[in-house]
Amino acid sequence: MLDRSTRTRPPRPTAASRASRATTVAGRGLASSRSRFERRAAAARRRPRLVAGIAVGVLLVAGLGAWLGWFSAVLTATAVEVRGVTGAAAAQVRQVAAVPLGGPLMRVDTDAVHERLVAGKAWREVSVSRSLPHTVVIDVTPRVAVLAVRGAGGRVDVVDDEGFVFATVASPPAGVPVVSSGARTVTKNGVTAALQALGSLDAALRRTVSGVSVSEADQVSFRLKVKEASKTVVWGGPGDGAMKARLVKILVSQPGSTIDVSVPSSPVTR
Repeated sequence: MLDRSTRTRPPRPTAASRASRATTVAGRGLASSRSRFERRAAAARRRPRLVAGIAVGVLLVAGLGAWLGWFSAVLTATAVEVRGVTGAAAAQVRQVAAVPLGGPLMRVDTDAVHERLVAGKAWREVSVSRSLPHTVVIDVTPRVAVLAVRGAGGRVDVVDDEGFVFATVASPPAGVPVVSSGARTVTKNGVTAALQALGSLDAALRRTVSGVSVSEADQVSFRLKVKEASKTVVWGGPGDGAMKARLVKILVSQPGSTIDVSVPSSPVTR
């Protein structure tokens, strides 16, 4: 066992050695800070060159795309695809659209094609777009005839559910109800009232309807054949279709040649 008096202890650091160590640590920290600063400075110098390189690359790609689309024969317009209709209707769309083929696809004036189709009035909605590499796409929603309005001079206007006249024909389309009108055009309210009258009546009565007319004030009237007699029904405007139909069914057997249900709360026969 060693005597405690004989043990040796490490010498305590002197002030000079502590100062030397602190200087070394500070020197290392300063060198590290200088290194980080130099790296940041180098990155900052490279950044403008990187941005410039990216910009040049974007411009080159854009220029190549513009050249391919507007000037080269690679993206030539060679086909027209019609969506929304088929057969004869699609052929009509192509004829009216008159899309110029054979040139660069991007030079096809889609606005002009759209205007030609809209001017034709046959389509409720029209969109024209390009589909790479060679196709012009035309998407249409056709108007649907709900009434044929016979006007002065025997002209027949074909009307959709918005009251829009989209065709004038010599004879009514098959299966489309025919009405006469003294008005120059039939409004949407007039169309609604006529369709409501025809759709709300009892099936047996509806088969005897003739002479449907719509006035300038959107008031609907028609004739019913009851046995050997004919009665005029003043239906009025749109609204209360079910109640008016019930009143007509009840009053059709009553005396008189006219049934007026235009005001359902006060029906009149005369």
